Amino acid sequence: MNKIIYLFPLLIVFLMLPLKLETHINNQSGLYSKYKFFVKTKSDLKVSEATGKISLQTGIESMDEKIDKYHIKDIKKVFRLNNGNPVIYSKYGMSRIYVFTIDENKGEFSNIEEIVNNFSKDKEVEFSEPNYIGFSAGVKGTSDLNSIKNILNQNEPNDEMFYKQWYLKNNGSLSPTSGGNAKVGADIKILNTWEIETGSEEVIVAILDSGIKDDHPDLKEKIWINKEEIPGNGFDDDNNGYIDDYKGWDFAYDDRRPEDGFGHGTNIATVIGASTDNLLGFSGINKRCKLMNSKNLNADNTGEYEWWSESIKYSVDNGARIINMSEGGDDYSRVLQTAINYAQDNNVLIVAAMMNKGDGRNYYPASLEGVFAVGATDTDDNRCRKFSWGGGSCWGKHIAVVAPGNKIYGLDFENDYNFEVFWSGTSQSTAIVSGIASLLLSQNKLRSAEEIKRIIKLSSKDLVGDPREDKPGWDKYYGYGRVDSYAALSFDNNNVYKEPVTDPYVQSPDSENEEDVIENEKKNMYDNDNDDENDKPAKAVDKKSSEPDRK
Repeated sequence: MNKIIYLFPLLIVFLMLPLKLETHINNQSGLYSKYKFFVKTKSDLKVSEATGKISLQTGIESMDEKIDKYHIKDIKKVFRLNNGNPVIYSKYGMSRIYVFTIDENKGEFSNIEEIVNNFSKDKEVEFSEPNYIGFSAGVKGTSDLNSIKNILNQNEPNDEMFYKQWYLKNNGSLSPTSGGNAKVGADIKILNTWEIETGSEEVIVAILDSGIKDDHPDLKEKIWINKEEIPGNGFDDDNNGYIDDYKGWDFAYDDRRPEDGFGHGTNIATVIGASTDNLLGFSGINKRCKLMNSKNLNADNTGEYEWWSESIKYSVDNGARIINMSEGGDDYSRVLQTAINYAQDNNVLIVAAMMNKGDGRNYYPASLEGVFAVGATDTDDNRCRKFSWGGGSCWGKHIAVVAPGNKIYGLDFENDYNFEVFWSGTSQSTAIVSGIASLLLSQNKLRSAEEIKRIIKLSSKDLVGDPREDKPGWDKYYGYGRVDSYAALSFDNNNVYKEPVTDPYVQSPDSENEEDVIENEKKNMYDNDNDDENDKPAKAVDKKSSEPDRK
């Protein structure tokens, strides 16, 4: 009888495990694929004339021995040149980065760490690493219809659910999760922003996520269409390496149907670019931009770094100038950093989520060099110490800014007329920043990714959160402050510093005295602020601050 009692809890745990998720828990890091890993070789591997695929007989004796020993059944490039930039592709040796797949039907369970370690020691290998796995940075909830008051205003868009979008206009009726009262005006000032800029159809924002419900009445006119591709004819008409990618691509399942698997991506698309002033649903931050659907999370809310890396390159090569990555994993990856480098060198901005475990650890891609990392605030302008579901906004040396991230309402991926769903997390904050970035690019198509980062940082609203964390200038909890779209779009470019804003990675030798002066000026400015003025648009101010060196 005692044996039955002991075994029963184990049986429950086993039954609760997801069947589709083939991962292995690494006690020293996060999750990684059970049967795939990365190898970057020092020279290109040969292609079989018979199959057109990478040959399993490489001609390199030491490598062929390992391929045979570990039952490798397939080798393919992570990055194909396709319609990409050949100079940058060559610069980072992207043609030499491969994903090796193990035949799961042969032998016992493979020890990926052992395999990676052995391949790394090969003199013909530059590096080898696991194919790590990450997740989205948001959790779904259902609304309390009595929690938000519909206070009509004449200059608001006519979208019927605009009143639920507190991050666009905060009337103070939705209380923060951690307790206390909401702060009127703790929002991004979108109504003032739209008087300056509403967006441009020429700006493409790639959403790397769970997919998008691209036939939703409030989204279908905003979806990016690959006009060079003829849908359904079975040919790669534009020679970009993907057949029939008329509305994007599904990297999780490697097909042309990037449908939303669990709703997260549809919420993100809502925030950035839902159709506005159409008497339906919600208002997107950018009224006119196009949304590229680059699905890289499966229906179980997991995404392999292979999918993430390939989806970044696809998005860059097919015209996206801003990439939204509301997702993250526990592990650093040289392959993922290569994809980030490719985007950065192509002048593409990547915005990513700080993640939601309420700690100061590094998550990826947010902490990779070149990525614009975003944390989350609640309806009272404080950092989200607790989302609607729990957790909390992460912090760290790499945080750039914060944005509203709790109870962010959006469209449902299953029901076109269900407007009671919200998501909470740094995912949603990331989407808000991507939306603001897309407006800045709409305003001036010549702006570089670095200029957009700089404007968002310097126009963010400082000293609005918990004074125990939100210190003058940059701090590890709020970064440069809570974003303000009006301040960003009205920013005087003549006042932007010519040298790059000091980042946690680099600090100029003589920056201390200069930043002391700026901190004093900012302190004087914010000493005059009070809560009653928080419903006013923030003035665009030029500010710099000291940050710690990255270690």
